Amino acid sequence: MKNIGIFGIGGIGSLLTKYLIQNTEISCFFFNRSPKEIVKIKFLDTIDEIPISLSNDYHGKLDWLLICLKEYQHLAAIPKIKSVIDKNTKLAIFQNGINLSSKYTSFVKSQNILETIIDCPVERTEGDLFCQHRAPKIFLSKCEIASEFKKLFCEKAVNVQLKDSFESFQWIKLIESSAIGSIQSYTEKPCLIFEQEKYLAEFRDLVEEGILVARSEGIFLDSDLKEKLLAKLKSYPKTKGSSMLSDKLAKRKLELNAKIGVIKRIADRNGLNVPTTQRVYKILV
Repeated sequence: MKNIGIFGIGGIGSLLTKYLIQNTEISCFFFNRSPKEIVKIKFLDTIDEIPISLSNDYHGKLDWLLICLKEYQHLAAIPKIKSVIDKNTKLAIFQNGINLSSKYTSFVKSQNILETIIDCPVERTEGDLFCQHRAPKIFLSKCEIASEFKKLFCEKAVNVQLKDSFESFQWIKLIESSAIGSIQSYTEKPCLIFEQEKYLAEFRDLVEEGILVARSEGIFLDSDLKEKLLAKLKSYPKTKGSSMLSDKLAKRKLELNAKIGVIKRIADRNGLNVPTTQRVYKILV
């Protein structure tokens, strides 16, 4: 029996809870800043209601701790994270951005930290109910710890894929989500906004600058990536939003330092000219 902790029971933490509890060979422990007694997720026409008890005073041994926090929440959470892990606990980080491990390597061995990308939009609709929009996919770097993590989920319950070029994949996701989310946030419109040439051109510019920044960090990206992301954008329904747009409409803090902010910061450090990124970032700050 493995002991698995989920730290942060928001949308992604709730989603992971739903699938982890299907594995009868693990025990789940829950850590959350605010009180939480039930996880409720609607997918298609089914609502799963999962009673939980918080383990904020837990002092046992965790095999894994899954960290499901916003970028701006991790610093305040670190003392608590330190208190519930030991030298053998492995971390799986579910958070937007890049270089996610750097926040934890001062107290966890790098070989025990797994960065993730999850593709499964989860939106709070009312009260404690989250709406899951599709079956989850989790992308990981191809390594031993990733193979261990994959075994936490029942076969076929979650599509876990191991990627050879995970860092490049991270950057592609960052460039796309940052460009879409930033424009949607300041216009407060979903993908309908990209029917206007002004915003479509702005998307192109943000992607182009993001690619420039990624390559300055030694990241390999396909030469036709901009065209691929543009074609992908045009395939999205007009009503498609983003996590940044949801946060903006709900008047929540934006994860700027995990999205457009990190692109701007690296560009500044590397002496790159990214005028559209700079302008849009200033609008959102």
